[in-house]
Amino acid sequence: MTSAEGASSAMDATPNSPLAQPAPWYDLVCIGFGAAQLATAIANSESRTPSKVLFVEKKPSFAWGSSSNLSRTRMETPFMYDLATLRNPRTAFSYVNYLLNRKRLIEFANSDRLNPLREEFADYMRWCAEHFKDDVRYGNEVIGVAPEAEGDVVQRWKVAIKDNTGKTWMVRTRSIVAPSPSRASGIAAQPLPATDFLAGQRIISMDDYPTRRNELRSHNEPRLNVAVVGSGEKTVEIVDDLLSCPRLGNITVVTEDDSFASLKILDDAKLPQAQLCSIWAKPTSCQIPPVTEAPEPIRTIYMRAYEKQVQSKGEFRLHVIIGKDASAACSRSDLIIRDTATSPFSNSALFQSIDSIILGCRPKGESLEEVQFKRGAIAQGCRLWLVSSKSDGGRTLAKDISLMAGEIVRQASAGSKEVGDGAASPVQVQARM
Repeated sequence: MTSAEGASSAMDATPNSPLAQPAPWYDLVCIGFGAAQLATAIANSESRTPSKVLFVEKKPSFAWGSSSNLSRTRMETPFMYDLATLRNPRTAFSYVNYLLNRKRLIEFANSDRLNPLREEFADYMRWCAEHFKDDVRYGNEVIGVAPEAEGDVVQRWKVAIKDNTGKTWMVRTRSIVAPSPSRASGIAAQPLPATDFLAGQRIISMDDYPTRRNELRSHNEPRLNVAVVGSGEKTVEIVDDLLSCPRLGNITVVTEDDSFASLKILDDAKLPQAQLCSIWAKPTSCQIPPVTEAPEPIRTIYMRAYEKQVQSKGEFRLHVIIGKDASAACSRSDLIIRDTATSPFSNSALFQSIDSIILGCRPKGESLEEVQFKRGAIAQGCRLWLVSSKSDGGRTLAKDISLMAGEIVRQASAGSKEVGDGAASPVQVQARM
């Protein structure tokens, strides 16, 4: 049975008899409890008339960003772009108030950096989430969304939820917040295609690396040779972390990320050949870019790899292959850490039953889109938003996340008071879901 069929069955299986308890009503249901949903919870708590909101999170507890073992770098955004400050400078959920609560405000103020450590910012997120633990159904998963119509007009949404015991229950709401389907951006490096690696090799995804990290770093004889296949910031961080362990053997990187090109100089095992003086040497287009011009994380990797090569007297090295063919490069690796592609529309099955009335999405900001429906298909105040914190694995946060959370709360509160089946106003549609 597909996920869509399972959701449909869950909707159909809901008791309709007069003796059955009616489904609980909420002004707003948030699917997931990530950064954008957490900002929404904060905005709602600071509203003059807070709405009745339910948060449904599949994970057993709040989690955001990378493991602390990989979070020694700083956020890409300054501290004032937190979950609440731009919307309400007097908020109790600001990053500054978190530092005051943790007794670290003076130390942060005396530093010369406005960008928090990623590990510390993740702790700030957990600190905020702890205030709303009673509003979140952890270990529960939304498995379907269906319209509830009167005549031909959708008045509200039915949301089917499965708990950690497998039991299915349902709630009703007029507004839904769902994670935005991840769209490949022009600057993000695409994951490499699947490779048929040799039998017997162990392959783990980059998402599983934090939980397997200590296992890899333990004492092994002979030393483990590790290959990393992928592109982007996550690949850079994992390679840097692997090189910090002196007990590992050769590290091989197969990537399409050109920023790694300057590291190929470490892989040159040949003795330098006699050549003409630079005065008469002809320029070449195949020169390796100098490490000094590489980004700071790449320079750090170079220093670690150079130290590894010196300490092992050249026995263990960093090998960099720019390209897609990972089979030959990884043939001698004991373990392969690879990027995994995620479906760009992983939550589209949730909304399959309402796909026929959807026109597209209208961007409201960097972190928010509002789904637009056919004229007259839904009642006024009946809404569906798609949110994205643009966190990039815990490296940054959408700068308007607090403002857009306030917009969601304002419209959800107004929508819960509206009565009637007014037609949705015509809008310019940008993208089809």
